[in-house]
Amino acid sequence: MADLGDLLGSLMSGVIRARRMADEQTAALAEYYKTNPLLEGLSVPRIRIPELTIEIPMLIENNMEGQNGEMEDPAKIAEVAGAQLRTTLSRHNIKINPAFHQAFLNEVKTRLELVKQTKVPIMKETVARGVQDAFAATMTKMKTSLNATHKEAISTALRTGVSNVSIAKEPVASSIDANIRTADVKEQASNTTVVRLKITLKEEGLEWAVQANESGGIVRTLQPE
Repeated sequence: MADLGDLLGSLMSGVIRARRMADEQTAALAEYYKTNPLLEGLSVPRIRIPELTIEIPMLIENNMEGQNGEMEDPAKIAEVAGAQLRTTLSRHNIKINPAFHQAFLNEVKTRLELVKQTKVPIMKETVARGVQDAFAATMTKMKTSLNATHKEAISTALRTGVSNVSIAKEPVASSIDANIRTADVKEQASNTTVVRLKITLKEEGLEWAVQANESGGIVRTLQPE
């Protein structure tokens, strides 16, 4: 018995490994063609699988419901965000109104309480954006002005600071336990017990793109062929 997600992942990764092995063999064959005077003028064979359809009979053994994550107490997140803000202001020698700190803490707690009440799945990104939005809103309310460099430094520091304390309970994804053992499927086979999973995998390639950045370094990114 295996998780259906693990099963599908194994199928897709298996196809990817097969493509890698085929390309490695093609590369080795290309070297051989290059050194053989009778073959060097011929095209090197390369096998690709543009589309692959797999049909698997299986038994669904169990279904585990997922659980939403739980956000940490907004007051605790606000405390961490406030401490991070003070540290960043001190490090960059940024001077702001002393009342800004309390206004910021109140704004963080208010916004995160609203997020918590929505009952939507909680993610670290949700909390980080809530804290950043609270900082921007506090700047507007307190009529505080900062240059772009200082705002970016504070925003980055806040995001980093709250990321480790934003989630009290990690979410659990729902899962399906599937049995694909041939003997079990044959033994329990019927129209009501056996599920036939038909998957069509389509091959898409990626290639490395190399560019020079403004500082003269090299940036490599994966892009579709």
